Order: sequence, then C-alpha cells, then structure tokens
Amino acid sequence: MKVIQESSEHHFLTCLESLKADPSGWVTMHFSFSRRLDHDSIIEDPERISEKLAKMRTASEAFLADLLRCARSYEDGLLYLFADNDVLLLAKAANTDKQARAREIFRCATDRFGGKQADYGHLSDDLYLFQRLADEKFLTARRLAAYRMMAEVNTVASIGVRRKRREDPLVLIVEDDRFTASYASNILNKQYDVLLARTGEEGIIYYIESAPDIVFLDIHLPGLTGHQTLNAIKKADPEAFAIMLSVDTEKTNVLNAHVNGAHGFLKKPFSKDRLLATVQKSPFIRRVKAAGHPSQTDFYS
Repeated sequence: MKVIQESSEHHFLTCLESLKADPSGWVTMHFSFSRRLDHDSIIEDPERISEKLAKMRTASEAFLADLLRCARSYEDGLLYLFADNDVLLLAKAANTDKQARAREIFRCATDRFGGKQADYGHLSDDLYLFQRLADEKFLTARRLAAYRMMAEVNTVASIGVRRKRREDPLVLIVEDDRFTASYASNILNKQYDVLLARTGEEGIIYYIESAPDIVFLDIHLPGLTGHQTLNAIKKADPEAFAIMLSVDTEKTNVLNAHVNGAHGFLKKPFSKDRLLATVQKSPFIRRVKAAGHPSQTDFYS
C-alpha cells in the first residue's frame, strides 16, 4: 500500500487521468474530515485557528494509521491524505476475493472513523464524480491556506498600516464570472490598481496579503460563498470596505449582506458610472492611480 501525502491533490488528479481509459476493478473509500470543518466555527476566533487546524490534522493522521492497520495485508492500493485532511483509498479489486477484502477493510475503517462521512464506491461507476472531487480538493486546500493566513497575527494586524502607506489605491474583485471580472477590471484599471480573485478562498488570501481599499464580492462563488468570504475578511479586518455583487436582489441576500457588514450591494450588470461611483464611497480611496503608473491587475491563474 503506497501512501501519498505530498502534493496528493496533483497525484490523485494524474492517477485518475491514467485510469480514465479503463477504471474497471478499482474501488474507492473516501473518509471526509473536511465535511466536519465548520467555516463559522473555524473563523470565530482567529487566534485559535492554528490550534483547531492542528487538532484536525492530528485526527486525520491518526485515522490514516488506523486505516493502514486495517489494510495491512492489502498491497494493491493508493492511500491519499489530502491537504484538507480527507483520506481516500483507491484499491485494485479485480476479483471476487479482492472485492470482499476491500469491503472488509471499509467496514473496519468505518468503525474507527465514526460518523456518516464515509463513502464506498466503484471508480468505473463514479469516474466523473471523482474527477470533480479531484477539482474540489484543490479548492479546499486553498481554503485551509486561507485559514492559515487568517492565523498569521502580525500579517493581519498590519493590514491597516499597509493600506495607509500604499502609494496607489487598490481594488480587489472576487468574481468567478470572467466576463464580469474583465468588464469591471477594464473600467477600474485606468484609475486604480486592480487585483482579481476567482474564489472566496483566494479572496481571503489576497485581501490579507494586499490590504485593498475596497473589495467587490460576488455572492455566488464556488466553494465559500460571498457571505462566508465577507465574514472571514471582516474577522481579519473589521474596517474592510466591501460591496456585494449579484445578478439578483433577493431580500435575503441584501439583508445578509448588510448584517455581515457589507457597505453596499451592486446588481449585475452594472454601468461604468455606477461602478466608479461605488468605488469612490470607500473612505480609503483618497486618490487615483498616478499618471503613467502601470496597472497591477492579477488575472486568474
């Protein structure tokens, strides 16, 4: 049994690609610690984030050791420990005996794992779902990176100072729709430096790293929602000036945006004049970009 802990998301993605032509005979066992991770609980006290993440990592590593003991006589398999602490066993079970042994391993591991976040499947039946899972692993790895960034006390404490000392104003746009992001960036980068993030996870990291003067947050993002992202940013910087974006103006969304500390709500599609006027509402926008200064726009990776 080969254990993959380093760059496990990349290894899993590559492995699935190699098995795509013939996934028959492979069974999967997925034990999801990440489903137990509650966003609101994690960010509630930034000073305890590192402690909580370390506790979860210790639990997942202990379970990994238990699973290895359950599967000690099973050689044809790959055992993954992902950055988000999920554990996944991809086992070759080409005959009836191997399939029975795989089921036995799953029962043993589930007894030790506890809870309902354990799934058993056949790769040939669920290949598409596991390809999506591989993509999700990259996103949840970024979520853990965002939490760790929130736990960097000195970096977070310097957000206000760095924002005040920066020469040119900076706008952060967190938007997964490329058209909207490009449209807004093309308008704003003539007067401001613009930083783009595609997910809420990236938005949190970029916010803490860059201390923008204003952040535009789409409500409907992959992974963390705009509301969850706003909560995290406000935990890091209570003075953050945030504007929510959405194609709809449902009363619940508008109310939640206000309750969570947003300073406004911009309905998509929006006009150039409306966007520029909204930016000027930020108390941190004291100037426009110096003439001839190149834009620092960071496009999606």
